[in-house]
Amino acid sequence: MTTLIAPPLQLSALFDQLAAEWREHTRYLSSPTAIATNRAYQRIIGLGPQVLPLILAELKQQPEQWFWALAAITGENPVPDAETGRTMAMRDAWLEWGRTNGWIA
Repeated sequence: MTTLIAPPLQLSALFDQLAAEWREHTRYLSSPTAIATNRAYQRIIGLGPQVLPLILAELKQQPEQWFWALAAITGENPVPDAETGRTMAMRDAWLEWGRTNGWIA
């Protein structure tokens, strides 16, 4: 029987591997849809809520296109309509959401 949810250390390593693969394959893409439908990105989404602290930590370090994954996993979008498309404002909204909801300190 295969375990579907990886233990924390294995989860972190898997996330790092998938994030590196995603970056490599989408580095020169400008389409948000193409970036978010990448196989590695979709696998990250498939890891579920347990990966939220890792995504938020990545987002804090480097404002990349994690917004689709965050919305897909949480079912929420804390970004005000007026801030949509403004990467730093979107990042700040998600980091505040993460703090407010106990996913990051």
